[in-house]
Amino acid sequence: MRKIFLVLIFTFSIVSSLNATSAKFIKEMNYESDYKTALEKAKKANKSVFMVVSETTCPWCRKLERQTLKKKNINSIIKENFIPLSVEKDINNYPKQFETKVVPTIFFIDPKDETIIKKVLGYKNKKDFKNILEEVVSK
Repeated sequence: MRKIFLVLIFTFSIVSSLNATSAKFIKEMNYESDYKTALEKAKKANKSVFMVVSETTCPWCRKLERQTLKKKNINSIIKENFIPLSVEKDINNYPKQFETKVVPTIFFIDPKDETIIKKVLGYKNKKDFKNILEEVVSK
């Protein structure tokens, strides 16, 4: 019984820390967490929305945040060209047209008509992700 209890405590602490990491990332990186707010800001700034869809217990989502999105050269491209938004698939409400089975998924969204400019599935390292950003920016 004690062993089961310890396993449950350990599991709970891991899941809690994953969730905290995502909230911390959003705050630290100054990402929006509400789709409508990001969309309005994008319209006013004449930028596209950069929306990261993750889940609270997704280790690949946290890896994308830590090892790719937090990098200065990646972050500067994102902030210069997009309104960044991070939503949790299992918590936040966001439009159904952006529903995805794979997390993390990144959507580049045109704020005028809410169409998808590009959809990126899964974790990408910083080199590959920089190439994706440059491709989207050059369109």
